[in-house]
Amino acid sequence: MSVHLTEEEQIESMKRWWAENGKSTIIGVVLAIGGYLGWEGWQDKQRSDAEAASVMYQNLSEAMAVQPGQAMDEEKVTTANHLADELKTSYASSLYASQAALFKAKMAVENGKLEEAAAELEWVVDRNVDPALTLLTRSRLARVQMDLELYDDALKTVADQDSGSFKAMFAEIRGDILLAQGDASKARAAYQMALDALLEDQADRRPLLEMKLNDLRLPAASGSSQESTADAGDNS
Repeated sequence: MSVHLTEEEQIESMKRWWAENGKSTIIGVVLAIGGYLGWEGWQDKQRSDAEAASVMYQNLSEAMAVQPGQAMDEEKVTTANHLADELKTSYASSLYASQAALFKAKMAVENGKLEEAAAELEWVVDRNVDPALTLLTRSRLARVQMDLELYDDALKTVADQDSGSFKAMFAEIRGDILLAQGDASKARAAYQMALDALLEDQADRRPLLEMKLNDLRLPAASGSSQESTADAGDNS
């Protein structure tokens, strides 16, 4: 009898618990299922978007393909620009969109439209979908800004912070910018910094950097030579 009563008490206790907590339990289960399904749906959309962007970029690559030494015809240019714009609009956070913007920047530079090129490069930098690509894009942007004589902007673009393996490249570009501004002393320091920062796999840059440094030393050497010649003439 006592066992039977204990079971009844347990059943009554379960009824009371359900009355007090049943609704919140159901809501919790529903939310958990909904969250799982939402996560699965988000992942499915990410995969679908990635596949669509990949196909579109493949089409862009085919539109850009030309034989060596040949230029893209007008139809190819129009198609490529349309695909690049579509990638940037529909899949802005993808690496494919950034690559599309780099294509547009390249075309703009080849056509002498440096402002348009700078805008495309800034678009890639702002999104920063891939750190290495962002650093490479900053190097290109700085050179375009230098050609536009936006020297201060260019120097900011290749500031040394967070440059990683691009440290030497950024320093060299800063040297080029400073030289374009007429500051040979700071340019020389930047080139020396670039030399010091070269990694083993960047050794092919050393001859050019050394040449840039030597070119900046030549006027001083020439001046000293002239002074020596003058002194020799006076002594004779």
